[in-house]
Amino acid sequence: MARSILVPVGVGVVAGFFSGMTGVGGGAILVSLMVNFMGLTQHRAHGTSLAVIISVSLAAAVSYALPFLLGYPAKFEYDPDLARQLIPTLAIASMFGVILGAKIMAALPSRQLRRLFGVFLFFVAMSMFARGIQVGNGPTDMNIWPFPAWVVLGFIAGVFSGILGIGGALVMVPVMTIGAGIEQHMTQGITLAVICITTLTGAYTHYRLGNVDLRATLAIAPAAVICGFLAGQLAAQIDTIWLTRVFGAAMLYFSYQFTFTGAPQRKPAPTPAPQRS
Repeated sequence: MARSILVPVGVGVVAGFFSGMTGVGGGAILVSLMVNFMGLTQHRAHGTSLAVIISVSLAAAVSYALPFLLGYPAKFEYDPDLARQLIPTLAIASMFGVILGAKIMAALPSRQLRRLFGVFLFFVAMSMFARGIQVGNGPTDMNIWPFPAWVVLGFIAGVFSGILGIGGALVMVPVMTIGAGIEQHMTQGITLAVICITTLTGAYTHYRLGNVDLRATLAIAPAAVICGFLAGQLAAQIDTIWLTRVFGAAMLYFSYQFTFTGAPQRKPAPTPAPQRS
């Protein structure tokens, strides 16, 4: 019994830490750990991941906002106007995308979904290694791109979220930093706010499709929330580039595993011995 509790708690600790420190919702590491260490099927791991990320991203988003709400010093400049422009646009578009993505995921065979997730993890690793590359050095204007471009970005992020069980930051962050030149920490704060809405919609859709393990969600989420909240506060004060490299290396390992190896073999439940009369 103790081990059955410790495993999902450990998954929550690791996912929450990386979510808060790197500004991603944790889906890439959540799905990888749930499949490999908790024995969830690929489809249920993707749906359950979104259910967990709701609370993780909310805690991390609040922790990002706290320094500015309370007047604490931070390493980067916060642009409230840019946040008010981008968050509703990206979030509403992502809601439509995540519903479509969840339905596509439910129709995919498990083997294809596993390989697709492995390929996705490779690009996650590459984005982590490229995290320090950026065109701009500070907050910018939403009008650097036309309004439809932000809508398309939010929709695409939502589709990936529904299919892969991620929040969507791994799609939005590289585009917003490298493409639009928005400062890294500012981008992370915006995407965490968007993820809260995206994952709520996606988790509900996956729940109706039977792809959410509520017991696993309740076991993982508290530890992930606490670690995500604390790590998010720390991330506003320090340079996290070194951590993204570690995260990228881990994603390369999981990418190989999901792309080129089969699903873990699960031991059948033991048959109870017949009682003697």
